[in-house]
Amino acid sequence: MAITEKLFEEAVLELTRLSSIELPAPVLEKLLEKFEQETNPTAKKQFEAIFENCRIAHEKQVGVCQDNGLFQIFIDFGQNCKMEGDFEAAAKRALAFATKEIPLRENVIHPLSKKNPGTNVGPHIPTMYWNPIVGADYIEVTVIPKGNGSEMRDTHSWVLTSDDIGRATVRAVLDAVADMMGEPCPPVIIGVGLGGHFDSNAMYAKKALFRDPIGSPSSDPLAAELEKEILEAVNALKLGPMGFGGDTYALAVHIEVCGAHTAIVPITVAVECWCHRYSKARIYNDGRVEFLTHPQGRLKSAANG
Repeated sequence: MAITEKLFEEAVLELTRLSSIELPAPVLEKLLEKFEQETNPTAKKQFEAIFENCRIAHEKQVGVCQDNGLFQIFIDFGQNCKMEGDFEAAAKRALAFATKEIPLRENVIHPLSKKNPGTNVGPHIPTMYWNPIVGADYIEVTVIPKGNGSEMRDTHSWVLTSDDIGRATVRAVLDAVADMMGEPCPPVIIGVGLGGHFDSNAMYAKKALFRDPIGSPSSDPLAAELEKEILEAVNALKLGPMGFGGDTYALAVHIEVCGAHTAIVPITVAVECWCHRYSKARIYNDGRVEFLTHPQGRLKSAANG
């Protein structure tokens, strides 16, 4: 058997719905953990507003944030899986249908004409990243509605290797936080890309945001130590939820490391708002679909058994 274009379309449609309405349980648990640890009364009120927002979205089955941003899809495909059809076309159909069905705000325009087709689809949107994995007979699909309130606060810089790269990374993150303050709707997740090319550096910073589980350390011991240091330094600023003051500005710092040029290291700081939306599923060769972040996920057809 093979993973068909139709099955992929149905799975992306359900992942789009789930990611737009329901935060993954570990994200809610992390927010609740920080709420219980919070000592600032104003910050506690901000957390309460967040939880009320999530409750209303769940009960009314509407978007948890009005800005569904631009959609991105990460696809890890097993080298033993079989795929048939045009998966980019399938993803665009799913997103256009979801825009009317959920509904979603019609966010995507042509950057020059500013024409809006009303589908959340455009040239290279949704952006799709493909990554091969050895030995698997499935594809793992992650759908991300990335709001632009946080996206526009991502930063990029270059550091000479004659500098202390660890110290430069701390400075880059703290400078970014001091500049953006409450604009990206904290408490945030901070993703950092270190090394690589201009484009891969930014992509890995973005991918770092969605490391599971949230707050899990890097497999690189030097990066893991740096993650802990940066998280403590950011929260020591006491900017708190929404930038109104408090103990928690960042829920986690995740760093992804790439090989770097001997002369210069790029650093991208990516940021994600408290509304940490994503949904993930595995689609197997035999037609099974396993929803990972949202076990309640169901396909409309009988393809999922």
